[in-house]
Amino acid sequence: MSEAIEVHLTLTRDKPNSMNFLDTYSGLENIWYRFETDASGNISLWANSDGFEHLARYFLKMARSGKNPSYHAHHHLEFGDRDESRPELTIGFAERPKEPEKELL
Repeated sequence: MSEAIEVHLTLTRDKPNSMNFLDTYSGLENIWYRFETDASGNISLWANSDGFEHLARYFLKMARSGKNPSYHAHHHLEFGDRDESRPELTIGFAERPKEPEKELL
């Protein structure tokens, strides 16, 4: 049986159309992550522990702070990379698409 990991985290409640990222960095000193894609459309995410912690906080804020559908933010594929000519990662909030109705036979 696996051991439990207890997590205590306080994040600011952002507005539905904005996000303050400062608390997603709090206490983390070595944030690194990189998203990669290949010609087949596969996506890989590589990160160190602080990178995963930062992303987890980011996604928790998106999930818990009442974002409006279509709210989105743009990021570089590698944390700290400021090369504007490279592809970017867009993270957005959306409602789940409705399932198409099954046809009756």
